[in-house]
Amino acid sequence: HNYDKSWLELSCFACNDSAVRLYPRYADAFYQRGLCRMQLQQAKCILDFNKTLAIIPKHFQAYLSRAAYYGSKGRYSKAIMNCTEALKIEQHSVRAYLYRGVLKFYNRVNMLTLLLQKYEEAVESFSKVLKLNPFSLDAYIGRGNAYLEYGHSKGTRQALKDFLTAVHINPVCIKARLCLGYSLQALGKFQKAWTQFSAAIHCDPSCHNAYDGRAIVCLQMGDIFAAFQDTNAALKITTNAELLTNRGVINQFMGYLNCAMHDYQQAITKDPSYALAYFNAANVYFVNKQFSQANDYYTKAIELDPQNESAFLNRAITNTLLRNFEEAKTDFEKAISLSPLSAAIYFNKANLYSMLQQYEQAEEDISKALSIQPYDALLYKLRADIRGKMGLIKEAIADYKKAISIQELINSN
Repeated sequence: HNYDKSWLELSCFACNDSAVRLYPRYADAFYQRGLCRMQLQQAKCILDFNKTLAIIPKHFQAYLSRAAYYGSKGRYSKAIMNCTEALKIEQHSVRAYLYRGVLKFYNRVNMLTLLLQKYEEAVESFSKVLKLNPFSLDAYIGRGNAYLEYGHSKGTRQALKDFLTAVHINPVCIKARLCLGYSLQALGKFQKAWTQFSAAIHCDPSCHNAYDGRAIVCLQMGDIFAAFQDTNAALKITTNAELLTNRGVINQFMGYLNCAMHDYQQAITKDPSYALAYFNAANVYFVNKQFSQANDYYTKAIELDPQNESAFLNRAITNTLLRNFEEAKTDFEKAISLSPLSAAIYFNKANLYSMLQQYEQAEEDISKALSIQPYDALLYKLRADIRGKMGLIKEAIADYKKAISIQELINSN
């Protein structure tokens, strides 16, 4: 079969090659020859796709094929760029979004592998320094930070040991105290983290990072007022967009939405490129049911941080409420491409399609949400509603019963 397939590919190539010679402006001949060359694993396929696009700059399939070729060669950034160009031509192409989502996933995995190799090299280098000088604070702190970048608890615990050693060597080293505090926070040891940030403040009362770190820990421990005090103390030392945004979040926690919005607007004035300030301001507009303003601010947040799936999800919900249904669909697909394992995205997407009475699509989305998060009573309740509207009475009743049993189990605990 492979022998026959190879001959078929060569025959197709010969036909398309003749077509190109006879009609040098025939874009599809170049495109088809490019496909044949790609099947034959010839790098010249790219030249054919390029010629296709030179003749027809909006040849959707040529961009996708070029993306497939670059993806097969591990050149993920170029492949993603071609998917993006294809989406400019056909904005609602599910296939192009799926391609781009898969390519982004592989690109992240590839980058992570490269980064881990760098971090391992860094750990090795710092370890050599420590063999020569066992009292080098910078080496312990540097190696600890490299361990943190591994992104798992084992690396964090190893980092903790290095930061502790640095603190024992020099108890007034602010950098070591801060790194130790952040490591303890990452491990969920909030009280111990609070102690380290407090020690750093005692050593240097002008260290705004120590106040900021302690404020975050206070929030995690539920002491909102203490977090507010620490953030104010940090802002007295220095005023920047990040600290203003953090205080806005605390004000939001306390229910002071006007104060929160004032902080976000101040942050935007301080740094117009700080995406998180726009995102949080959009959330306040959303809570206040000012959906048009929320939409504008989510859009700005996305422009500044196009990898923020939460901004796409929230804008999708906002567009749904504004009855911009096509825009909402596009935002949901983009959110899924960035975060394909988020049950919340599928849940809200299912709500949209249920509202549009497109129950088959709604049922498919809510089922995906349940495959990701199988013990959620609300998800079963929504699927039961959708299946009831589809006339699937037996399946709807089964879902209602499942929702009730899960809720009763939660209540009993």
